Amino acid sequence: MNPLLTLLQINDSVFPIGSFTHSYGLETYIHKGIVHDSKSTEAYAEKMLRYNFFYNDAAFFYETWKICDKKALKQKLIELDSFITSLKSPYEIREASKKLAIRFLKVVENFQSVRRCKTYLEAIQAGEAHGHYAMAFAMYAHAQNITLEDALSAFYYNSLNGIVTNCAKLVPISQMDGQKILFKLQSLIKELVDKQSDMDTDMIGNCCVVQDIRCMQHEKLYTRIYIS
Repeated sequence: MNPLLTLLQINDSVFPIGSFTHSYGLETYIHKGIVHDSKSTEAYAEKMLRYNFFYNDAAFFYETWKICDKKALKQKLIELDSFITSLKSPYEIREASKKLAIRFLKVVENFQSVRRCKTYLEAIQAGEAHGHYAMAFAMYAHAQNITLEDALSAFYYNSLNGIVTNCAKLVPISQMDGQKILFKLQSLIKELVDKQSDMDTDMIGNCCVVQDIRCMQHEKLYTRIYIS
């Protein structure tokens, strides 16, 4: 199989795992008027990638990749899964990570069975693991001989694209402004990917208190479009 084409497929916004149903607290920011135009959308996206994603899901992705480099020992993956679960305080975010992981693993199982992915899915279904999308994506990408730089870059871009797409619907911002933000923040993604391996492991799961609060507030919004 072609690693590039595989990466494009699993990272596509229409890949059938339901990621479009989640805003990860962004809907609360928009509801409160904090994110309200293109400028505030860009600021929100930049801060989310730099101060949240880098220390959380991207770090979880990288830790999973390192385990896979060592032949993906099941117990190590289960321990990482448990650690990640303890770090995701908001209920909606924990459940979103689980749902996306399960759907992702089920879809790719229909392509070509990957032992580590199948084992992880079975562990989730058996209640041995909670399930996290960052781990599932990293496991499969690693097995498809996609490079770490390309896989992690795509993972960052997927998150950024989700933010921009949600803002285009909810703020709204124009499609052109959205594309400008995606293009402009490419350099930030490269910067973060280049720094990922040098991140102090003690900083993994670094908490963004305001972000967690906005995610928790989302559960009680009077009206909402997204699940999280």
